[in-house]
Amino acid sequence: MEPSLFIIGILAGGFVFGNLARLIVPGSQRLTWSETTLVGIAGAGVGALVANFTAADTAATAFRWGTIVGSLAGSVLVLVVVSIVMNRLGIRQEPPPMTAAELMAAGESSAVEFKQTARWNVHTKKRDPKIELVIAKTVAGFLNADGGSLLIGVDDDARPIGLDEDLSLMKEPDLDRYQLWLTDLLERCLGKPAIANVSVSFEQVEAVDVCRVDVDPAPGPVFLDEPGGNREADMYVRMGNSTRKLLTDEAVEYVAHHW
Repeated sequence: MEPSLFIIGILAGGFVFGNLARLIVPGSQRLTWSETTLVGIAGAGVGALVANFTAADTAATAFRWGTIVGSLAGSVLVLVVVSIVMNRLGIRQEPPPMTAAELMAAGESSAVEFKQTARWNVHTKKRDPKIELVIAKTVAGFLNADGGSLLIGVDDDARPIGLDEDLSLMKEPDLDRYQLWLTDLLERCLGKPAIANVSVSFEQVEAVDVCRVDVDPAPGPVFLDEPGGNREADMYVRMGNSTRKLLTDEAVEYVAHHW
């Protein structure tokens, strides 16, 4: 066999075994394509060597299948070792999530939205169900797009103003009850399966509390119904730095291409 064909065969085999190993090993494997190929080559070499030495049956067919199985097993073993070493040494670890203050400094975007309140109308000085619905629409938009973070208690100029106005509407104004109310609102508007992709927490920024709603992309389309109203099943999607309602034909096309 020509050297060039031999090298191509080695690379192709390493690529195949490396990617098969990534499919078998659970968790995210933060490797480039070239690193995956090297893992496959090393693992296949070790695994095939061990399989050939320990094979009891030297028939051609058994020899061939033993080599393939050994190569795959070796690739999995090498991948596990490489992953453990990378995690121990902190190589290419996923960066920690941005703090609320960092998100505010970066400004609103397709993945970040600020809301001054979630219940309180600053003009009428009382509770406004329409503002509550806007919160649910924003979360729905993130769910139906690529996820994002909603910060409540932050004005349009990215200044932290706190949650005092929202909390004043509660019999016992504390953050635990605020979290319970917000989770219940989202559950009524979006459904229980959808809010499994939503987490509510609180951070202090400049000595005031800010509510942080982190949203992962939903595995399927999420539709919104107004609490206590008709089941409209409207679809909202985050586009740029705004949340848009899709018409029926637009929703059908979006679902077909997004999931």
